Amino acid sequence: MINSNRLRNKVLLAAAVTSSLVIAGCSQDDDNSKLRVIHASPDAPAVNVMVTSGTYSKEISNLDYAASSGYQDIRTGSRSITVEAIIPGGNAEVISVPGFSFVKDVRYNVLAVNKTADIKPLVVEESAAIPGAGEVAVAVVHASPDAPAVDVYVTAPGTDITSPALTPNFSFDFKDPAVDAGALPAGSYDITVTLKGTKTVAYNISDVDLSPFAGQKLLIAAISTTTATNKEASPIKLLVATDDAQLVLIDEDTAAGARVLHLSPDADVTAGGPVEVLANSAALGVTGLELVDAFTYTQIAPPVGNPPLPLTTDGSYVLVPPADDFIFDVAVDGGAIVYTSDEIALVSGSEYTVIAAGNVSRSPAFGLLATVDNNRSVITQATVKVVHGAPAAGSVSVYVTPAGVYSKEDIENAFNTGDASIKPLLENFDFGDITDYVAVPPGDYDIRVVPNALGIAAINAEGATLPAGVVATVIARQPNDPVPPATTGTPADFGLVVLTN
Repeated sequence: MINSNRLRNKVLLAAAVTSSLVIAGCSQDDDNSKLRVIHASPDAPAVNVMVTSGTYSKEISNLDYAASSGYQDIRTGSRSITVEAIIPGGNAEVISVPGFSFVKDVRYNVLAVNKTADIKPLVVEESAAIPGAGEVAVAVVHASPDAPAVDVYVTAPGTDITSPALTPNFSFDFKDPAVDAGALPAGSYDITVTLKGTKTVAYNISDVDLSPFAGQKLLIAAISTTTATNKEASPIKLLVATDDAQLVLIDEDTAAGARVLHLSPDADVTAGGPVEVLANSAALGVTGLELVDAFTYTQIAPPVGNPPLPLTTDGSYVLVPPADDFIFDVAVDGGAIVYTSDEIALVSGSEYTVIAAGNVSRSPAFGLLATVDNNRSVITQATVKVVHGAPAAGSVSVYVTPAGVYSKEDIENAFNTGDASIKPLLENFDFGDITDYVAVPPGDYDIRVVPNALGIAAINAEGATLPAGVVATVIARQPNDPVPPATTGTPADFGLVVLTN
């Protein structure tokens, strides 16, 4: 069987070098140095980086975690470097480096490291080697506050690092000076990271092809993984920075994460009981794998039984070997299939919320609402995504306001009179719509959902707490069958399902 992770490594590396070559054609000032900034603070928001002195100003905007700015031309001389966190309600300075001396033709690398509460700049040097046409010059830095001291093995593909005779290429701890690995032949390598002084593997990736980078210098930073699915495989990932691009390489054993929520109001009635979800993948040779067993309206799927694939649980996600051709069946528990999805690709390291929504017996029709989750916790904000999963509500307006400022009646009056002083977060929000993530200040909020056809709040959730660092998926749901105006279903009213990281 083809190793899909190895193929992915080759494709992504080729894409990164293509990007590098496209950008590298820019003209250069003769009196410049160069600055590359890498965001390696795992719980910090995106940042702006300003280099200033007198009337001179250069800005790197909206640099997010696990990203490199690429080398930027900076006029030589003494400059101040300021890093500004982008936060809801106004930005905040988090790093200040006054009087940094930029020397002509020198290439500087500054990493923002540590958690936000103790974020610091780490200045490192790239490899001093000058790579030949068939070589790559590599420097490596440990920039993860979540990993201990480690040994690093860079070996020919297939090498068994457990051999007592094999010693690591180098060792380092968090924030140690970058290790200059020198000029390496531009071929394929296995990269294995172990706990220092042991053969206990903390990170592994096979057959990383460096040949597209022949003649270039690479800075490789070990940075923290930030979601449960990724941490299950390794506490770190590798950020590979070229002059003008970056590529993130995750541990090759990283699974995809999926959670399934049952929000089809008539599925249980139509099926005559709970339903189950079955997974099929031609690439993995799997047919009818029971992924979710016997779950009912508003339940979120846990893994069950002892399935034949290495499925495990990590909180609210099922960890599944990634494949690009999964097909999911929804069936009566132990009985007939009532729905079959299109092909759905599950990408290694990504997390997904899949919502069984719509109606089995009437319009709007039953289907799966799939959304990719970005569960990195950002300590300066709450991060919210909204999903319309209530088919009976139709098009709605969604109001999210600070707790206690407006009553339910205030919101309804604003909706019906067009009062512009109270604006909805979402207007004409239809069944099946899914927003992007929105960053909001941590705090308590009132959430009201007003069906446009009714003009009254069908959902009135007051005092919902969104703490710092939470990533929440907020899903509007309706009563179970029978649908309104009957109230004998369970639950008996419109409401919200809130899933967090």
